[in-house]
Amino acid sequence: MRYNDIFVVNILLILCIGGLIIFIKSSLNLVFTVNIDSSDIFVKLNVKYLLNLINIKKNIYPKLKKKIETYKNKKENIEKEVNRKINKKDIKKEDIKKIYSLMKRIKIYEVYSDIGFGNENVVFTSFIHLFINTIYGNLINLSNAEKIYLSVNPNFTKNYVDLDIKIHIKLKIKDIIIISVALFKIYKKIKKNKKDGGNGEINRSNSKSYGNNI
Repeated sequence: MRYNDIFVVNILLILCIGGLIIFIKSSLNLVFTVNIDSSDIFVKLNVKYLLNLINIKKNIYPKLKKKIETYKNKKENIEKEVNRKINKKDIKKEDIKKIYSLMKRIKIYEVYSDIGFGNENVVFTSFIHLFINTIYGNLINLSNAEKIYLSVNPNFTKNYVDLDIKIHIKLKIKDIIIISVALFKIYKKIKKNKKDGGNGEINRSNSKSYGNNI
């Protein structure tokens, strides 16, 4: 093999390894936005990856009627399948702890909330204002977001709702792989325990006495 060929192979190898490292260490950005203007509600998802080279925008709500019906049918079938395979009682505390520890890998980069509302009922408006501030306080204590902006503006003379919320989540590809593998293992474990438990019940019900075993 010539030196030029060896050089080209080495360059291609370096590029492949570098590309793989960038792919694994790059962050997948998920931006959820909720906009409510009186009776109009809009929920959108924006997926960004590799310095916005991949930029996907999707309307979660509202959807076309045909899409809604198709989505509902798919959701019902998936829920039936999941409920048939896994029961909530099959999930153990240790599995819940593992899932919780996995969720810590999900990094919330930014939380933005700007709520404006009004009602001529002063007591009701004051209660909602206090309730939202309580939620904001708990959110500040629990959230580890790098950027956080929370605002609420009550109005005691008009009846309206104006809400603007954005949640920016960053997920590294390696974390997505780790979470997916771990959740799959938990799912297989629950399924196996359920299957073994069912066999145990059958064995107990069909057991026979073979003399005095005391």
